[in-house]
Amino acid sequence: MIAVILGGLFGFVLYLIGATQSKNITNMLNLKDLTLAKIILFGIGFGSLLISITHLLGFFDSSHLGIKSLNLGVVLGGLIFGIGFGIAGLCPGTCIASSGTGNFSKAFFVILGGLVGALFFTLSYGFWENLGLFAQLNFGKIMLFSLSPSYPSVFDLGFEGLGVFGISLMILASILPKHLKYV
Repeated sequence: MIAVILGGLFGFVLYLIGATQSKNITNMLNLKDLTLAKIILFGIGFGSLLISITHLLGFFDSSHLGIKSLNLGVVLGGLIFGIGFGIAGLCPGTCIASSGTGNFSKAFFVILGGLVGALFFTLSYGFWENLGLFAQLNFGKIMLFSLSPSYPSVFDLGFEGLGVFGISLMILASILPKHLKYV
């Protein structure tokens, strides 16, 4: 039940900030209006800072972190996802929230496309694995900061580094202009 309540609150916040309107997302991706980018940067920064603080206070248990491997398949999947995100102007979270704002048909096709893509990947996984897609550029389970002894990291800065990173993103979001002058 708590997941439904939190999901509803998240969808409501997406609606309030304009992330349920594909034109706002498209304007962000085209660098015409950076309002959503500023909100996203601030949210990632704030979340990073909260994780850092709760860990330092002893409330966050890093053994709950689950990390997926980084390999060429993940990079290509991310590129395909990004292209679809840019074309549709919606991602899975925003399209679910968008379906309640009169944008149901577009949200339906975004969800359908995601399900068809997931089915295609599932059915063709063996082919891609035999082709060596997942072995190429396989960095394994890697984190940006050393937050768990179970996983290697790019930066050996721990939760303190995550906190500084979070503060830096919040500052960047605060000073980033809403519109770029050259666009």
